[in-house]
Amino acid sequence: MKSFIISSLAILACICFYILNGDKKKFGKIVWILYTSIFIVAFYLLLSVYIKAITIPRVWDFTFFYLSGKVAASGYDFYLPENFQFVFNSLTLPKLDYGGFIATVVNVGYPYPPPTILYIVLLGFLSFSHALIVWAIFISIFLFGSIYLVHNLFFRHFKLNGLLLVIILFFLFLPVRNTIIFLQTNFILLFLLLLMKKYSDKKFAGIFLAIAIFTKPYMLVFIAFFIFGKKWNTILYFIFSCLVLVGLTVALFGTSPFISYLFNNPVTRMPSWLFSEEMNQSLHAVLLRANLITLHSSSMTYITIAILFASMLYLFYLVKRKLYDYIWCFLLLIGLILYPGMLSYYGVVLLFIIFQFFDEKKQLGINMYLNTAIIGMSYYLSTVSVFACICFLLGVVILKSLNIRGSNSAFWKPRKDLISAY
Repeated sequence: MKSFIISSLAILACICFYILNGDKKKFGKIVWILYTSIFIVAFYLLLSVYIKAITIPRVWDFTFFYLSGKVAASGYDFYLPENFQFVFNSLTLPKLDYGGFIATVVNVGYPYPPPTILYIVLLGFLSFSHALIVWAIFISIFLFGSIYLVHNLFFRHFKLNGLLLVIILFFLFLPVRNTIIFLQTNFILLFLLLLMKKYSDKKFAGIFLAIAIFTKPYMLVFIAFFIFGKKWNTILYFIFSCLVLVGLTVALFGTSPFISYLFNNPVTRMPSWLFSEEMNQSLHAVLLRANLITLHSSSMTYITIAILFASMLYLFYLVKRKLYDYIWCFLLLIGLILYPGMLSYYGVVLLFIIFQFFDEKKQLGINMYLNTAIIGMSYYLSTVSVFACICFLLGVVILKSLNIRGSNSAFWKPRKDLISAY
């Protein structure tokens, strides 16, 4: 029922947006009342999630960030489980069930590349409650920064009408609310991805890519965009930025974390059920849950190679036709599908694709009728299965790009006469 309500609200918001953007506004006041009502509902949903995230203690995921920050701030190697165990036993944490947390974090160590610790090391100097508030504010900056960038990139000429739609669709999107519940870093990724897109013709886009990769490793797929575009200066900036981040991490924590990460990687200590848990929405996890592959079989390796080979052929096709907006979307979707640690709230970055469907001046622009249906289906699927939502959007992107008449086909093309028909 909730899935249907969220999907319906997203559809209604799109309809209001298109009506208010049309030339004929016969029911303008009524539509504005409906539009603002949807905004109030979406705002309430987000606000309630923020209140719960701050006032109701949870085991996941902030406790992981806090503990990791404490270990790093104490000067210990944050990849060794014995250091996590020692610091964890010395902390005063909310009284919760930490059984799964101990098995997957305390007995494992820090799973991300060493420079990622720079995000959270300062949390280790604060109390749990103060660090929680600081972290919530920190990720919120990137949430609202992403809203600003989306409006600036794709909705600037729609003014308030476009801003309302952006905010509503952000607040209604379940992965957005889940990111707040778990206080995860997905807003940072979306913000960096939008900056890369905005400044893709600039050399310093490589800086954003380097930061993004050390936030979540699957963002490495976007190096392909700059390689296909022969943006060698951007790649040089990327390499230099990586070296700077690595150098800063070495200066603060020494070389031992890097040695541990390379030769005693925490991934090898993770419980096997983590790779097939319901929250894991990667292709690997889906196939494991369906019993189509086993955890230690080579089947997934062959599947990954086949997907990468087909992806390369498709990317060459996109480059030949100069469909660069499609390249961004395709790389993102493939990266999400193949990343074995892809959890449901990673779906936040799908908004990068969804909002591009509205911009009729860009390659991915879709007419309002079809776009409204696509948005409705995307929001419904995001509440049921993020993996299904990814596959759905992948199908839309591929079908649109393979259309014989290209992005100017009447089936896809946004038409002002249809908009003004309201």
